[in-house]
Amino acid sequence: MERPTRHVPVVSEADIVRAVEAARANQGRVRALGARGSKNGSHRTSGVALHLERYCRLLSVEENLVTVQAGMTCGDLNAALERRGLALPTMGEWKQATVAGALLTGTHGGSSRHGILSTSLRRLRLVAGDGQARELEKGDPWFPHVGVSLGALGVVSTVTFECVEQFRLALETKVVSFERYLSEYERQNRENEFYSAIWLPAADSVITYSANRTAAAGGSARRGERFSFMTLLLTALARYWNIKRLVSDGRFRRLAIGASGDILTPLAIAPGLANAVWQVARTVRATEFAVPAERATGTVMELDALLRRHPRSLANAIGLRATAPDDFSLSPCHQRECFWLDMFFYDRPPFVGPLRELFERLGARCHWGKHLALSAAHLRRQYPRWDGFVEACAQLDPGGVFANDFTERCGLVSRPAGRGPVLQHR
Repeated sequence: MERPTRHVPVVSEADIVRAVEAARANQGRVRALGARGSKNGSHRTSGVALHLERYCRLLSVEENLVTVQAGMTCGDLNAALERRGLALPTMGEWKQATVAGALLTGTHGGSSRHGILSTSLRRLRLVAGDGQARELEKGDPWFPHVGVSLGALGVVSTVTFECVEQFRLALETKVVSFERYLSEYERQNRENEFYSAIWLPAADSVITYSANRTAAAGGSARRGERFSFMTLLLTALARYWNIKRLVSDGRFRRLAIGASGDILTPLAIAPGLANAVWQVARTVRATEFAVPAERATGTVMELDALLRRHPRSLANAIGLRATAPDDFSLSPCHQRECFWLDMFFYDRPPFVGPLRELFERLGARCHWGKHLALSAAHLRRQYPRWDGFVEACAQLDPGGVFANDFTERCGLVSRPAGRGPVLQHR
């Protein structure tokens, strides 16, 4: 595991520039650290680690264009936008994720009508490998590469979003049978602006979350988190007992009404606690597969068959949701609508091999902020503009200032072609 040689707090863009220039001069490396919620090695470095906790201000609001520093959290951004009558069309679930970290790993919401968070990006400042800060706007040749770049092209300094007018959502939570979910999925996904689910295979049940805009002024029950202590407990009990009666509509049904940010971003766990949990759960992998949307129900059925052969492989329920296509080179939704399967599983040989084989056969991509359970060679084949991104790395970071073990194993830096290893970062 890579460990930084030095930690540097960032309070201005000049701090980023100095760190990059020093690394370039000394043939060193540097990386910006966000909330460190990534489940792989994408944020690690053997050189200087930049801490952005104090680099988190809102810089400007010009009509619907809002510029913030890269270290602002998604929760703080939602709150700042709400105070100004603005919102983002969609947002990730974790309040403590930094804006830059969420963007660069392709964070998405749960709506086939909206793209990943980066689709709201209109401008950013990037400190590249030569120490120069570049302002890149939508339409710039570099823009499709920097929108989801895993930190490989440089350190993001500021971000400008194109926002929409603030809106409220009414989110209905209910339980349906597994068969009903499959039969209704396409209609429900089409009729609801936001539609996601939690699948409990052992209970043959699915908890669905349907959210649509509302003019209702008041608020009601707090929006529940999709993955919770309850889903964790039910998954654990399912290894030994029949839990179908415990997963009832009466237990989970609720209606939550609130500002879009509160409904879309409910997860408030502190980064330190989140990291501590993952240190304890060393054998559990958190991954998220993105398959072509037209394969959604077929994929769920094939995964169900696999799980019946390995009934004790899951550590939590499985998340299900969709996202619209976009044009970012390394976005999992590049040029295709995606259906996501968010999984927590035990890293044990009888299960992980067939799991990887299933999703590679289905042409899956992975969420870049989570464990990559697919081979590097397979991932490279899934992105038509992969080579263009590698060329962008060569031009924006010719000295490899931002390279790390993760980018090298993925093949995101220029090197001789060959078969890639399976990416199993611990």
